[in-house]
Amino acid sequence: LRRPAAELLKEIAQRGVANRITYNTLIKGHCASGDVATARHVLRSMSEAGLAPDSASYNCLLGAAAEHSSCDDVWQILQEMDRVGVAVDGYTVSIMMKVAKRARNPRDASRALAVLDQATGVSVCDDEVLFNTVLDACITRKDIARLEKVTRQLAISKLSPTVHSYGLLFKAFGMLKQLGRCRDLWTEMTERRAMLPSCITLSCMLDALSCAGCVEEAVSLLAAWKERVPANTVMYSTLIKGFANVGDADRAADMCRDLRADGLQMNLVAYTALIDAHVRAGKLRQARQLFQQMQDESCEPNLITYSTLVKGYCLEGDLDEALRLFSSMMRRGVAADTVIFNTLLDGCVKHSRFDLADNILEEMPRCGVKPSNFTLSITVKLWGKRQRLDKAIEAVRAQRGVGSHCLDSQVGAIKSWPGCADPDVAVYNALITGLARCGDSRRAADIATEACEAAILRRAVSTKTLSSDCLRSLFAALRQDGLERDLGAPLEQKLRLARMLLPGGPEPRDAAPAPLRLGSEQPRLEPEW
Repeated sequence: LRRPAAELLKEIAQRGVANRITYNTLIKGHCASGDVATARHVLRSMSEAGLAPDSASYNCLLGAAAEHSSCDDVWQILQEMDRVGVAVDGYTVSIMMKVAKRARNPRDASRALAVLDQATGVSVCDDEVLFNTVLDACITRKDIARLEKVTRQLAISKLSPTVHSYGLLFKAFGMLKQLGRCRDLWTEMTERRAMLPSCITLSCMLDALSCAGCVEEAVSLLAAWKERVPANTVMYSTLIKGFANVGDADRAADMCRDLRADGLQMNLVAYTALIDAHVRAGKLRQARQLFQQMQDESCEPNLITYSTLVKGYCLEGDLDEALRLFSSMMRRGVAADTVIFNTLLDGCVKHSRFDLADNILEEMPRCGVKPSNFTLSITVKLWGKRQRLDKAIEAVRAQRGVGSHCLDSQVGAIKSWPGCADPDVAVYNALITGLARCGDSRRAADIATEACEAAILRRAVSTKTLSSDCLRSLFAALRQDGLERDLGAPLEQKLRLARMLLPGGPEPRDAAPAPLRLGSEQPRLEPEW
């Protein structure tokens, strides 16, 4: 009979025959069962017995914590490794890349990716599995800087990519907008090394070409290879999305016909992409027909499908139909998200349907949907168009100190308050421009100063500057009110410190070398007051 591990450990320790392998085996056993707490207890017992845990001990704990526990446990184990002087190795990096890929919180993902910077003794290109894991994590998190670093290392390494690795490289260089490298690697793989692409690898290359706007080249590539690499719905969906992105609904429809000619069935992704192509081309009637057709074929639309069609009606100004479609979606049990609410809200504001906008803002919390910074930007624009700038400022002030964090799933971009506390750049742009155009240049200058100070204090989260249009409107209003010397000159100094562009001039020469910008990445919102 197997004896309890704790009892066995106690007996081994009493006899003085335990060694590092013994303890690591016990740690591994507890980790395999998901008992991270007991595994950490064994690690402490190991240290108390005078045996220093090694990287194998900690990597086993890290892997289990990443799989069965919280990120907090992962950070504690990493900190303990650093404290006792156990260096990060390839296994550590591999585990942390998986943490980065799966993390729900973008801050946890960034912290996990940062382990790459600490792993000075690890060359990710020495091991193909490690290389693929790192590449996949950086692609998933859209970490452009680290992607560039890893691909540069590949160029000087002796690593010969497999077919799977080539697929990841096509994704990486596509994201880096280096289509030439994608073409070179395709030639290397298929001609110089005479390797047969897999379906996934071919799909990745088609996606790189389509995202770069070279959709016809992607069509030709599929035609050239589909005798040897059978085409599938994913490949055709990629081409349909490519034509949607360039606004060619007719060619997108051609891909749908080719798909069916190859004996394939349209799926949710393909239908949603085709509907998007027609919405972008302004062919809303055909888009609605496709929406009905997919349901007739037992292909149920999802949130993105509904959001795409709702956006089309909002662009056309048919807010009533957009709301009817939204209500139908809710009745079908499809949960709304921030994207579709922002789409409806923005449509209402653009077409001056303020009553509907008020209702949508009230409905958001009832549906359990949290506002994003884009929501706040539209709200500022809403009150600006009503000539109620006091309400616009009140809406912004209400969010100070309130942590708000929201993932807009349709665009896959995080919308969060800078530092989880303050409005972002789109809000500031809308508010400053509105105040300046309505003759309140003094308050506009105060808010611009606040934006500069937020950028100076929050360097780590800054990604955008105040727009040049916003600053031009502000300084024109200050000149008109005779406040250029009293308020304009001090503001220019703040802009220089925040590394923001000055109105009507080049970037300040005496500023810091690295760009400092304010706010989070999101759709641009220009005030229309």
